[in-house]
Amino acid sequence: MWKLAAAVLALALLLALAGGSPPQPTGAVEALQLPVVNLSELRMVTGWSAVPTALFYYAAADAAPAVAANVQVAGVDEEDYVKFDGERLYVAYRGYVYVVGPDLSVEKRLPCPSSLVCYVFAWGNSVLAYSPTEAGTVLYLYGPWGRAVYNYSGYPVSTRMRDGVVYIVAMGGVEAEINGAAVKEAPLLSLGDPPATLIVAAVDMRTGRFNAAAYVSSAVSHVYMRGNRLYIAAPLSPYDLAYEATKAVWERLPPEMRAVLDMENVYTFYKTVRGLLEWRGGEYLSYLNKANTTTATKIYVFETEGVEARLKAVFIVPGRVLDQFAVEELGDRLVVATTAAPVKFELLRPPPADPFPSVIKREGLPTQIPPPSPPPVLYAAEGEPTNAVYLYTPDGTLVVKAEGLASGERIYAARLVGSTLYLVTFRQADPLFAVDLSRGEPRVLGYLKTPGFSEYLHPVAPGKLLGVGVYGDGVKIALFDVSNPAAPREVSNITVPHSYTPIIFDHHAFAYSQGVAVVPIRLQWRQCAVLAVEVGDGLTARTLEGVCADRAFFKDGRIHLVGRGRVWLYDATFNKVGEVGLS
Repeated sequence: MWKLAAAVLALALLLALAGGSPPQPTGAVEALQLPVVNLSELRMVTGWSAVPTALFYYAAADAAPAVAANVQVAGVDEEDYVKFDGERLYVAYRGYVYVVGPDLSVEKRLPCPSSLVCYVFAWGNSVLAYSPTEAGTVLYLYGPWGRAVYNYSGYPVSTRMRDGVVYIVAMGGVEAEINGAAVKEAPLLSLGDPPATLIVAAVDMRTGRFNAAAYVSSAVSHVYMRGNRLYIAAPLSPYDLAYEATKAVWERLPPEMRAVLDMENVYTFYKTVRGLLEWRGGEYLSYLNKANTTTATKIYVFETEGVEARLKAVFIVPGRVLDQFAVEELGDRLVVATTAAPVKFELLRPPPADPFPSVIKREGLPTQIPPPSPPPVLYAAEGEPTNAVYLYTPDGTLVVKAEGLASGERIYAARLVGSTLYLVTFRQADPLFAVDLSRGEPRVLGYLKTPGFSEYLHPVAPGKLLGVGVYGDGVKIALFDVSNPAAPREVSNITVPHSYTPIIFDHHAFAYSQGVAVVPIRLQWRQCAVLAVEVGDGLTARTLEGVCADRAFFKDGRIHLVGRGRVWLYDATFNKVGEVGLS
């Protein structure tokens, strides 16, 4: 019966995506055939649950935005603790946002919701500071009228700003609240273990309008935005994978197992499969492991208009997405690079509860009964990885694919330059792949193997690519000549032993302008340095010792460095002009 229902849902989904006007929020759930879950039932495990918008004031439409260092897409800002609008820095530090003027004077000091973590956005005369707190995510929006406060459950995963509207993607528990109002139900997108809610919130820094919506989802990993499309990637949990595997082997399952499982959706499956795992778990998993399941990721596609974010499509991509740079739009196609691994389902049995200590029996008192043993936990063990590149339409229709790249290795870096996708995979050496996407079907043009591996790639000139990564116990900065993608080659490198760089886990720590790359370095014994790397036919570097900066901004021959509550100002040749501490 569930197969017929699935076919009907698939047909409805195809019809919904075929065209027509964008569905309204409540219609999106119906158009995509999303089941709606009562969150009160998810305490073991949202329609659309939107908060009405409110109008506070209006700022000039041409107000200058401040942006983070080294964003992926021009015109789309990203979350960070520091922003620069060309004149002023906005730095979140120890519970405040400091507005630092061109002469390094502190013009304002605005409180953050938390003194531990704070992110900042700025647009014209408005500043948004938001923080994860014990109560969830709290936002302070500062404008000419004063301060507005918004809050909702969950913790921010990633954020984007376009045209003065900030979109915050957060994950939280099933007891969801938005501005103090409880969310009673939410559409089901995917199901984690334990179940969780995804909240997509938006605040317009020009008008003060705020909106938010909640969904049931597995944990979100990465966010990508271009134009008015917001893509959210959520790797499938073991129960999501088991649901897909069960559909694949449904006809092979014994009738008594099928009688137990409710396959209407992954939530009803989750509620019924746990009993089957306790009853005949080993036998059931033997069937699942014949389904040739691999790791996979769901992509949620939202179209944005002001503070409205309308869900347009949900589709599954084989494998896991490395980071936001592994997802890019190329014309009317969405490029996704993933690493997939075969899955073997296993049961983890938690240790039984501690037995009660000896109890002296007293007449008239009941005998204590030890608590029941916890139920087994489904686990998905992963095998040897392989890599692939997929091209989709924005609504999730697969166009072409190239699979089986660098079997046994994992993608460590990805960057789309023009119509060529560069991938770095790693196991023992550093293969740099050049994949041509210009002719529709992805084609590997060539690759290069060098020692170490790059975690971040950045185009620095036509035909040149800079890689920042790891070599041994230190940092390696490599310049690649990719003028002939069929024969990429490393032409120069700089290595710093016994060190690491925050660029490895945060691309905002990298900055590049007019032939100069700024690379922060952390040495042993907590020593700091900044490398100013000149990129020409080769690489040369100047070291700024003792500068604990991890952000750099270039403007009119001046370079601002920011880090650890300090701001440094340098001229174009890296001679220090000034320095100020924030307190």
